Amino acid sequence: MTYDQGWDRRLNPFRYNADGTLTNAAKRQNVTMELNSAGGGAGRGRGGRQTSVRTAALTKAAKALEDLRGDTDKVDQHALSETDIASSALHGWRTADALGTMHRRWADEAVNLSKLLSDATMKLHNASNSYDETDHAEKSRMDSLDGGRN
Repeated sequence: MTYDQGWDRRLNPFRYNADGTLTNAAKRQNVTMELNSAGGGAGRGRGGRQTSVRTAALTKAAKALEDLRGDTDKVDQHALSETDIASSALHGWRTADALGTMHRRWADEAVNLSKLLSDATMKLHNASNSYDETDHAEKSRMDSLDGGRN
């Protein structure tokens, strides 16, 4: 299951069967976006209402996730180091084995969380860049159509 599928399943559990597959209704659902100008009306061919994406907000969110990931990694490393020290001090005791098991589980979850944060950061950066590039390309196209007059 991909990151996106995992989030979709958490946010939209009604779209999934118990075995994790999409329901028939979800399969039939049209998930493509339509332009505001599609279907006619006064705005036809001129885009109708405009969508506004604030790429600065996407960039700010990505930076916040990068900071969170860095802080989380520091905390995780400190916790793992302290667990190693405690496990060594309890060598020969059953508790040492339990701490070793907990250490492995914590490390696995820390890696998973770090990867999720990294993936989300990358997606925010990519979305911001994509919107910026699309805006610039569309502005250039429109400028070329009307000779650069607004």
